Amino acid sequence: MPRRPGPQIKRASDKEKKDGAGGSHDKVNVDAPTPSSADEQWSTNKQGGNVLQWLAQKTDAVAPAPTSRGAVEYLNQAKKPKSYAAAAASSTGKAKLSTPADRLAEKAADKPAAKAARSASAKDPAKSGRRDAATEVPKAPPREPAKETAKDAARAALPKATPKVEAQPAVVPAAAAEATAVPRPRSKASPIASPHLKQSDDAVSKLVLISAAKAAITPAAATNTADKPEKAAQTSTSAATAPPLKSVQRSSVSTPAGVPRLEAPPPRRVRGRRRDDDRAIRAQQRMEEEQESAQRRHEEAMRTDAEYKERFESMQEMQAAMQMSQAEFFAKYSRQETLLLNHVVTERLDMPVILDLIDQHDVVFICTDTGSGKSTGVPKALLELSPDTKVVSTQPRRTATVAIASRVASLRREPVGEDVGYWIRGDKRGDEQTRLWYMTSYTLLLRILENPAELPFTHIVLDEFHERQPDLEVTVALLRLALLNKTSHFKLVLMSATLNTEDWEEYFAGLRVATYKQSEPEHPIHDYFLEDTCTLLGTDYQAPPHLVSRGVVDKDTVDKHFYLAQNLILFLNSCSNPVHSILVFLPGRAQVEAMSTWLLTQLSHRVDAVPWHSAVNLSEIEAAMKRHLPRRQKVYLATDIAEVSITLPDVVHVIDLVLVKRPKISKESPASIHYPPLVTQWISRGSVAQRRGRIGRVQQGFYFCLFPAAQIADLPAYSQPPIENSRIDELSLHCLQVVNNPVAIFSLCHGQPLVEAIASSMNTLTQLGCILDARDPLSAGERVEEIYNRQNERWSRMIMAAAQAEVATDIPEYQYTFVGRILQLIPVSPQPGMLVFFGFLTGLESLMILAAAVTSSLSPFSINASDGRQRHFNVPRAMEETENVMRDLCCGLRSDIVAAMKATLLFRIEQQRHSDNVPTLRQWCLQKHLSYDKLMAIVDLESHIKYELAEFVPFRNIVEAERLLEQLDKLASMVAVMTNVAFVAQSLEVTSEGNAYTNSKEMALGIFSDLTAVPDIHSPSCLRWQEGDIIIPVQLNLIFDKLLASFSTAIASPKQFWISLLLFSQRVQYATFSDDDGTFHVFALSYGGKERYVEVDEISGYVVLEFRRKLSSICEVLRLSHAHRLLYEEDFDALLSSYSLPPLPELQREVITGLVSIFNNLEDMTADEVEHDEDDLDVVSLLSFALPTRAS
Repeated sequence: MPRRPGPQIKRASDKEKKDGAGGSHDKVNVDAPTPSSADEQWSTNKQGGNVLQWLAQKTDAVAPAPTSRGAVEYLNQAKKPKSYAAAAASSTGKAKLSTPADRLAEKAADKPAAKAARSASAKDPAKSGRRDAATEVPKAPPREPAKETAKDAARAALPKATPKVEAQPAVVPAAAAEATAVPRPRSKASPIASPHLKQSDDAVSKLVLISAAKAAITPAAATNTADKPEKAAQTSTSAATAPPLKSVQRSSVSTPAGVPRLEAPPPRRVRGRRRDDDRAIRAQQRMEEEQESAQRRHEEAMRTDAEYKERFESMQEMQAAMQMSQAEFFAKYSRQETLLLNHVVTERLDMPVILDLIDQHDVVFICTDTGSGKSTGVPKALLELSPDTKVVSTQPRRTATVAIASRVASLRREPVGEDVGYWIRGDKRGDEQTRLWYMTSYTLLLRILENPAELPFTHIVLDEFHERQPDLEVTVALLRLALLNKTSHFKLVLMSATLNTEDWEEYFAGLRVATYKQSEPEHPIHDYFLEDTCTLLGTDYQAPPHLVSRGVVDKDTVDKHFYLAQNLILFLNSCSNPVHSILVFLPGRAQVEAMSTWLLTQLSHRVDAVPWHSAVNLSEIEAAMKRHLPRRQKVYLATDIAEVSITLPDVVHVIDLVLVKRPKISKESPASIHYPPLVTQWISRGSVAQRRGRIGRVQQGFYFCLFPAAQIADLPAYSQPPIENSRIDELSLHCLQVVNNPVAIFSLCHGQPLVEAIASSMNTLTQLGCILDARDPLSAGERVEEIYNRQNERWSRMIMAAAQAEVATDIPEYQYTFVGRILQLIPVSPQPGMLVFFGFLTGLESLMILAAAVTSSLSPFSINASDGRQRHFNVPRAMEETENVMRDLCCGLRSDIVAAMKATLLFRIEQQRHSDNVPTLRQWCLQKHLSYDKLMAIVDLESHIKYELAEFVPFRNIVEAERLLEQLDKLASMVAVMTNVAFVAQSLEVTSEGNAYTNSKEMALGIFSDLTAVPDIHSPSCLRWQEGDIIIPVQLNLIFDKLLASFSTAIASPKQFWISLLLFSQRVQYATFSDDDGTFHVFALSYGGKERYVEVDEISGYVVLEFRRKLSSICEVLRLSHAHRLLYEEDFDALLSSYSLPPLPELQREVITGLVSIFNNLEDMTADEVEHDEDDLDVVSLLSFALPTRAS
């Protein structure tokens, strides 16, 4: 092993360079190795050499990550947004010419001569390999264009007028020397026209360096020809003068003329078989004649047909390149070790130096290699500093949070929940005595928002900081403000393997900031880019140019890379040890499931497929890591969830499609702001470094990057902050706990949401009744003082003052309502959360909590709910069977939500009946076309919602699934009504229905939007769209300019739709008019920035207003229930009497009875949409929480 390079440390106390050559601080390099050439850095001939140096220094990128300043723009009302993005200049450098290719070309030139006799064919390659490995070849001068490629050398070495011979398996000795360059087919040759790259310590810069070195063409053949002309002449002479022999194989392409052919053995003499022997001889003669004829035709084509000659030579080149590439791969793989499962990943951090930096500074960046032990080592070391330390460490995902907490607890030889615990939404292991908490970043944000003035931690560690989720952006903004104003005393530690620290150091100006960097070469990683992978597989595929500049990754490109990954899995499975697992990075869950089905169909007896995405429980991944099936290779099929934190010690091969599915908002597409589409896009160079870092931790590894080496420099250096491409409704609502306007916090973040996204979120929260503008005349009575935290008033003033320094205008103030407080408590987005509030209004609390869990988790029905072992899967038939099951469960309604709720209740009944017998439950789900994992997620979310609400307001919790099932059968139509109101902003009106004879398709237009939608034919549904229907989909996915609607409810009567909105909308404006026909009411409904007007007759208007008054009475009782939840029941009833309010159950019975009565007599009511241009609807009907006057 080479000498371990020391860490690079940047301290706040370092003096600035006076000559201006450096940054604001000097970097102290301890034992830093001298930068070497590109060939030396990426050579794999040295065990543990510089092969990992491209990941050594993660934070020296000069180009800041592109950020949005949407919050400031939103407050300043600027017409054109400012851009703080700096385009990173990407230029490929001239790679130094690789010298090992000379040896490969020489070996290729000697190969035809070595095949002169069968007896020498098995010995010469090994001898030649050893001789060539020992030969010193001078390096080619740098910055000189290549004259001839290694592929040309292989083409020159092969006989030009000889036919193709069947490839024989190459004999690779165990100690064969490896080569760093292989000849490529002519179709993949590319010119060299790029200057040298400047040496840099940045991970992404070194990634460009390696890709440029891989893409450059080495002048091996030219050098060999110039240095050794005699040897080349001898090779060609011997190949030309070899005597031809007859072949014994029947083939359209005979043995090359320059290769001797073995004679057939004499026939065995058997008495009485002379006639049969003559027949065999004649067949042999015919075969030889056909071969000679084929040989003559081939030679004629080689002389006369230039295209045929070119194809034949290209095929020979590809075959020679494939053999050499595979020989190189086997030589490297022959040194592979076999590790035990309990192999401990040793920490490689200088912990005393890190602890000293944390003690002397406010903010410390720790940027080290993946697998260096920072996620477990740093929090554990802080915990052991003193009995008084209290540490919290965050992870972006629940899986990693639980896994790392368990790992640290096992290192301390204690169970999880004592000194080390974890806390995620819905699960908590630990108590007041726990001193090291592992949390998801969102959980930490919720803890901070409860009381930011008194943070109970001495050290806050934000791990995997480069992911920068929206909640993490807000968390960092609040912690930075607390450090600047010295409201809390804690140390902030930010850890990542790939991070642009210079940009962030400027963000923390005014604080003492230090940076610790270290990367130690541990085990070599052998890199194969797209060209190398195609050569290894013998595939003539050339990626199109300018992949990144196209913007959108088309389906054809994804399919081709998916096919390459499949072939690569087949190759690795056929030639590698089954204990050496494979990790495949795929764009999204759909590709994970498709690859899993393919493996189960084609290689079920040879591989153990492990799907890994957000819906897979951590316990399944942990069980898969410990599972070892005889003679079956483990293949992890993962999304980007596997990029961070978790070490897989058994993984040796990583196959990276370099793709990811993430939300993408476009300012040119208004629909993308409301429904950010999941777009398949190329990952950044930082993500490439993260994925590459999954191997090389405990043993050498092989990284297959299915992306052209020459285009790696075109990838963005860092990913765009997710906050710029996300809906922020839920985050905005949570921020209102500490400030009167969430935009004030966004203006302090390093990355900010877009202006359009902020405006859309504030509009949505206002229309749902979660927030009110402080300037609204009704806001004074709606302010519920009991739900506000007085301790946060100081923080609110501090945040508003800091935001005022960033913007040049006054910041409007908002306040959250009682409904908003309910939605802050539960782990669902605002629209499903409204179903919980409707449950309180109607007395169906448990049933509507289930509806909220179902609509948040989406449909549990799946047409792929099979084991995937059948070779021919009939998708249309499976879809029809699934939809038939849904129709049996929808209680006679056209509602996918009701069907999913009933399926969940039946699943809970099966759980009780079979005592949580997982195999039996999975079999039941298989028969019902249900996903076991989705159903378990719904049940867990339902329990979590009930847990969060239990302490806020008392409610009737129905635990028995049988009772809930009975309630659903009776009131399914009312559940559908309330679901429609919660998701009314997504409502659609069907303008045309599908017809196979006229070749027309279903089409619908948005009622409160200008969007066009079609049904998602890939998602099962119990309803069919009919012209005139109103469809309320829960899920909308934007594909180009159309929306795909799924998981929907259909309403055949527009009257039912408008009446349900008038009954349950949080706020409506109306006026009463009279004409010759009588008195009528006109109501205005506003959703999604659009207003619709509904005219009803006098009696219907009276019914609507009376029903809304009863709902307001329930709101008042709920407010009193929260404020006086500790009173005994008798005392609380007396309190209600003083306000002239009946008990809550009585009011709820009146509401649900009135609701059923209204929809049973809907034919006697009139409700029609009309146009109303005058601004005379001045009466407001609000579901108010303002308390009436208390009787004396």
